[in-house]
Amino acid sequence: MSTVADKSEAVSASTQFLSDIIGKPVYVKLHSGMLYTGTLESIDGFMNIALSSATEHYENKDNGLINTYNSDVFLRGTQVMYISEV
Repeated sequence: MSTVADKSEAVSASTQFLSDIIGKPVYVKLHSGMLYTGTLESIDGFMNIALSSATEHYENKDNGLINTYNSDVFLRGTQVMYISEV
């Protein structure tokens, strides 16, 4: 059974990871299946994410992988499935 201390350490590790990747290239996957790559400019406590030089990737049944954008994007935290460093 996890303790309050265990949960506190997990939150601390997550916060440290997110702080460490600001300014670095990241992948962000949304619950819709959309994938974004770009430079992480900011992230808040609600997982709202701002990316610069972002590219949107999605799968099209006819053409395969399609990329659009190369600009700044804001992603709503409730839609974020995961974020990882490139």
